[in-house]
Amino acid sequence: MTPSLPAVTVRDRELLDRLSQHEPLSTSELHLLFFTGLRTCRRRLLRLEGEGLLVRVFPTRSTRGGSAEALWFLSPNGRRVIGAPARRLPGLSIPDLEHRRSAAAFFLELVERSLTRREEGLYSWLGEQQAQEGTGASVRPDGYGRYLLPDGEITFYLELDRGSEPARRIKSKLDAYRQALAADPHRDRGNILLVCQGPRRLANLARCAPPGPPWVWGTVEGERYTLLPGRDQQRAFCELPAGPRQPGRRAADCLGRRWRWRTECAAGAGGVLGEPGRGEPLRSTRPGSVSEL
Repeated sequence: MTPSLPAVTVRDRELLDRLSQHEPLSTSELHLLFFTGLRTCRRRLLRLEGEGLLVRVFPTRSTRGGSAEALWFLSPNGRRVIGAPARRLPGLSIPDLEHRRSAAAFFLELVERSLTRREEGLYSWLGEQQAQEGTGASVRPDGYGRYLLPDGEITFYLELDRGSEPARRIKSKLDAYRQALAADPHRDRGNILLVCQGPRRLANLARCAPPGPPWVWGTVEGERYTLLPGRDQQRAFCELPAGPRQPGRRAADCLGRRWRWRTECAAGAGGVLGEPGRGEPLRSTRPGSVSEL
């Protein structure tokens, strides 16, 4: 039976759902996504930890001095509350943690980028398990995203290269994307983003990419994307192949904007944000099928 926790708000449940997609996330990252004030963020996270819904871990410091920021995981009880599949707590071993943290950083940089742009935002960010629903068992992406532009939507799968796998393994992964999405009627605007640690590694992996569509774009810094395998075309992120903007998808509902907008509305109306919202459904972010590209 699902525990009844009347103190859990709509925002709490969305925060728990985000961690079920990708964990761990740090205090400052959860602040970016769900809160306007850092103090409020910290108090709420401690409350959720006290209710047994979150687990807080401090990673090993990489240098002497300073302090490591807390990383937050979804507890088994937290998974039960939102109906997420049970699984073992992800480990903090290197390089698994570094890989997870790098994947989170990619999506969160898109969120930060969008906050200074009108009518833009990261509408969907799916973790590994749900992203795989769009590709099938043959390939496991590091994430899936849908980014809204004023007049379009960029959809992409993230493939994060840490430089530890041989080129033939990367080639196998990229070929699997092409096979998995071969029947997709919208593959001409599908994007695979291959993020490498340096330009030399990107040059070495360029030949591993099959010709599109879907299109494989390589990047190092996340600003300029090179079309692979030919490397004869470069584009900014907002210039990647995009589909039409769907009227029902609002920038105000995008990650990092949704709760800022709610806070402003509550303050303007003299209301109180964070009242218990038991029974309200979470907005679905599942890709559903390959045709969601």
